[in-house]
Amino acid sequence: MTVLLFVLGTAIAGYGTLIGAGGGFLLVPALLFLFPTTEPAVLTSLSLSIVALNALSGSIAYARAKRIDLRVAGVLSIAAVPGTMVGARLTTYVPRHLFEAAFGAILLALAAFLVWKPLSPAVAEQRELGTAVPPAPAPGRLDIGVVLSALVGVVAGLLGIGGSPLQVIVLTHVMHLPVHIAMPTSQFMVLLGALGGVAVHVVSGDFHVGWVPFVLLGSGAIFGAQIGAALSLRMSGTWLIRLLAGALLIVGVRLLIGPLL
Repeated sequence: MTVLLFVLGTAIAGYGTLIGAGGGFLLVPALLFLFPTTEPAVLTSLSLSIVALNALSGSIAYARAKRIDLRVAGVLSIAAVPGTMVGARLTTYVPRHLFEAAFGAILLALAAFLVWKPLSPAVAEQRELGTAVPPAPAPGRLDIGVVLSALVGVVAGLLGIGGSPLQVIVLTHVMHLPVHIAMPTSQFMVLLGALGGVAVHVVSGDFHVGWVPFVLLGSGAIFGAQIGAALSLRMSGTWLIRLLAGALLIVGVRLLIGPLL
């Protein structure tokens, strides 16, 4: 189990950082499988703590490459972080079977949306934060982004996923940020939101899975995030979105059919 947890943390963080998704949406189903009798609130607290370490490591790498739009991240996080804290508090009221079904349905819906709504070439391929990226989205886009980010925060805190799969869609499809800027920006937002969610779980007394899983998964996540950040710039934005959709599809199906297996 020791090696498995470290490898799991590394792989999920690497893939999650590669597609700007934090890794929480992959980690939660894995934790549900590894700890079948543990309550969702406990697992989401562990997931959010690992997501925070992953996002910290990945954000440092992306910041060095100057690919994080700090202004957009700051404005949207004002709405997203409180939402994440509210969602984290709600986990204690959600039964496990309903938790898994809702999580799977949301992931499948996101995968279908990404396949149905492809990105424009400009949004998909711009790679550097520079003159090609507007200093701010169009006036109406930022307002919509704030509202949607608040909702993303609630869902992310509830499911323990850090919010990034949802936030990437808001940034790319609603606010039209280029993928190679949107994903690192979302990763930085995940860091802020996950820290808020972890704080709620600690205060609520839900964080008691144990230090061994936290240390093993966390050390793997820190290492894997650096790998994912290094690989992300080598891939096209179109392929990054496809990888995100594929991961959402696989995990969503696994959660929905799990009770039938």
